Amino acid sequence: MARRRTESVVLSSNGWATRWRCQCGYDNTGRSQCLMCNGSAPAEYLTDPTLHQEPYVPPPLYGPPLKTGTKANRTVVGIIGANLLIQGAELVYFVGADVPRATAVRTSLFTGLVLYAMTALWVLGRSASLKIRPFTGLGPNWAVGAAEGAVVGGVAAVLLVGALRLITGHPVLDPSAAYLASQGSAGALLLGLVVIVVAAPLVEELVFRGFMAESYRRHGSRLAIILSAAAFSLAHLSPAQLRYYLLMGVALGVVYWRRGLVGSIATHAVFNGVLLAVAIAAAHGPAVPHHVAGATIDIPGTYQVSTPFGENGLVARGPLGATVELAHLILPGDVRSPEELARAYAGGQVPVPEGVVVDPSSVAVFDLPAGRAVSLAATIEGDDGRVILVPGEVDIWVVTYRSDGSTQSSEDFDDMVRSLELPPPSAKI
Repeated sequence: MARRRTESVVLSSNGWATRWRCQCGYDNTGRSQCLMCNGSAPAEYLTDPTLHQEPYVPPPLYGPPLKTGTKANRTVVGIIGANLLIQGAELVYFVGADVPRATAVRTSLFTGLVLYAMTALWVLGRSASLKIRPFTGLGPNWAVGAAEGAVVGGVAAVLLVGALRLITGHPVLDPSAAYLASQGSAGALLLGLVVIVVAAPLVEELVFRGFMAESYRRHGSRLAIILSAAAFSLAHLSPAQLRYYLLMGVALGVVYWRRGLVGSIATHAVFNGVLLAVAIAAAHGPAVPHHVAGATIDIPGTYQVSTPFGENGLVARGPLGATVELAHLILPGDVRSPEELARAYAGGQVPVPEGVVVDPSSVAVFDLPAGRAVSLAATIEGDDGRVILVPGEVDIWVVTYRSDGSTQSSEDFDDMVRSLELPPPSAKI
């Protein structure tokens, strides 16, 4: 696919010589064909006597030397490897030091910002040494390219969010965007905005389109776009989303080939910006009601909800990994009253699942809109948590919370428990 160019225009004509600017950007004087690319002068001036025919000179092939792609590959592989090592080292430290998830995410954002800056400097240096000149798209029609990219990014994001909403029945949010939106911190949100909407589009488009795809320009657009999209997908280190990032990489590559970096960066930035805006709207909007066995519980829009237990339960996972489970159990025989349950748990007389350790001193009975309930603190597979039990006549409702270390998820759990509405006794199954 040829690089998109503007129309040829006449700059001046005084009867002695006509000066015009070719589509490729080269200024010609007194020639009917461009000296650089052999393009024709504007049609209305081809009969002008001040123009003369030049002997045909084959236009130069645009792009770096053919073997440059291999060298660019090594650079990109090095960048991906460095990112993998840094994330691995962070994970080992976070797990070993038992760093709260919220703190770990903020630290990763700062580290990512520094890594983006170093990557940009590295790639710019390699571009100069390998003579790879990115197609910036900063010509006379750069605003058109940026607008086209913004439209493509916005439409793609809206279609993605809408399709996932229809398929799953609830909002599906980008985890990083959902975390930033749910924290309620202006500082965290600003940092996330810089990383997700500014740094990531700028640096990733420079690396995968302006550097890697451009290094394959002489091999044709198809190979350049596919190889750069594959590297873009691998660089996100998410095996479950390889196809998603591959498709996004292809789309960004097509925009780059048409409009240059100004277009692909605009596409990338607007796409990420829309996802962040949707996450903010979900975090600050009303909770979404979910129904289980006749009961209703309101869950924040930033949580991903699944129903692995069928009609008798659900699991809601927060942006940082906090887990809330609601289960409806029908028990044989009479169900103990809340006070009897509390005494049994405080005395260690109730068996608990493997991996759950109950703190007997934390057992308490309190009132909820759903009825009289028992609350107890527990450690669930090493994480702090809570269990709420609401006994009925022949059944019991259990709400379990596994913390992610943030106060926000704890407040979310309290709101969910208070929102729980149970069916009347005659309607229970």
